Amino acid sequence: MTELQDYLQDGASYQARAVMCFLQRGDNLIDSSWSDEKKRHEAHVYIARWENCREQGYIVSMKSKDYEKQLNIAFFEHRNADSICAVRWEQFSENSITIDTAKFGDVYKDKRDVSHSERWGKAKEMADWIVLQFEEFWVETAIMDKN
Repeated sequence: MTELQDYLQDGASYQARAVMCFLQRGDNLIDSSWSDEKKRHEAHVYIARWENCREQGYIVSMKSKDYEKQLNIAFFEHRNADSICAVRWEQFSENSITIDTAKFGDVYKDKRDVSHSERWGKAKEMADWIVLQFEEFWVETAIMDKN
């Protein structure tokens, strides 16, 4: 039977949950998506669960302003080490992407093929890297949208 203190846990590792906490802080908004006209940030990050056997974490996704492209970043504690890993790829999907529906292309060919890694306890650094990826994606796709 599930222990009461574990009832509200979603199965993600402690480190992945720590990264998620840093991502959910108010200062991690995608600054480059601010619209003076609309008085709000236009970028929206969506969250899904990453469930790959012992790798338990999250997938965060963001669509470009024109909804033509989508950046996805899965982050989790590595299955054979205690580092925090991230896999970054582009794939558009109306629904949440899972390990079963992900089309990684040239990334994540095996458990060692990750886009970024941080040592144990570096959840804030991983969150900062993820926000930077979204910032760069937003700016890059906004420039392409203007051309």
